[in-house]
Amino acid sequence: MWNKLDKKSVLRALTIVIIAFFLSLLGAFYFHEEKRFFFEKIPFFEGWLGLFGALFLTFLVKIVGIFVSKKEEDYDKYYSS
Repeated sequence: MWNKLDKKSVLRALTIVIIAFFLSLLGAFYFHEEKRFFFEKIPFFEGWLGLFGALFLTFLVKIVGIFVSKKEEDYDKYYSS
């Protein structure tokens, strides 16, 4: 079913995921930094901030794309013979 290349890629990806998991545990329990602002004490604040930041950037790109994009007819002017 899988050849050697697929097994090698899956093993590499699994190794990276395991290393990232252990580094996140190390960061959560070993490196304790003091929270400066009250909203940083909200559970999973960084995750929610990242999620909403990604959604905000997605909507921003869509809005900018509306103003920057060209119509189909504009391409006919430059690329037709």
